[in-house]
Formats: sequence, structure tokens, C-alpha cells
Amino acid sequence: MNKRHFFYTLAVVAILLTAACDNHSRRNEIEQRKEALKQHQDSSLMAAQQELAIVDSTLEAVKVEYEQKKAEVERHRAALTATAEELTELTMLGLRRDSLQAQWSLLGAKIKYIRQKQAETN
Repeated sequence: MNKRHFFYTLAVVAILLTAACDNHSRRNEIEQRKEALKQHQDSSLMAAQQELAIVDSTLEAVKVEYEQKKAEVERHRAALTATAEELTELTMLGLRRDSLQAQWSLLGAKIKYIRQKQAETN
């Protein structure tokens, strides 16, 4: 084997080894990213579930408060003694209830989406 042939062979071997190392390195990066995505999904799901529990209990309390205030305001309207403050308070409670309802729906959709993505990756 002459020197030129030896160096060509050596260069080809070096190139093949480098390519093999790059593939292994890329596979490791892909696996690391997959694991990081899984951890992110898990933590996001847990956070959304905890927030949903808080929003749900707050929403239920505001709904009860709204219904009580609404009944009181209706009685005062019928007696023609309703004040602007009462009506404003009822309106603000309605807005708070609607805002919490929207937040509850959004969190429910977020949880559903995360679970769907987790099912796709598994």
C-alpha cells in the first residue's frame, strides 16, 4: 500500500467516525429535548390543574354571592328602593362571575390540550 492510498483511507475513516459521532450526539440532543418537553408538559399540566381548582371554588362562591345580590336587588326594584350603588355592585359581581367563567373555560381547554399532546407523544 502506497502512502497516498494510506492517507486517503485514513481520511475516509476519519470522516466516517466524525459522522458517526455527530449522529450519536444529535440523537442525544433529540432525546434530551423530548425529556425536557415531557417535564414541561407535566409541570404545566399540574399548574393549570391547581389554578383551575382555585378558579372553580372562587367561581362557585361568586355565583352564590351574585344570586343573593340579584334577589336582593330585585326585591328593592319591586319596592322602588333600589340604589345606584346596589345596581353597580350587582353589575360588578356579574362581570367578575363572567370573567371567572371565561378563565375556567380557558384553563379547561389548556388542560385538555396538554393531555392530548401527551397522548400523542406516548
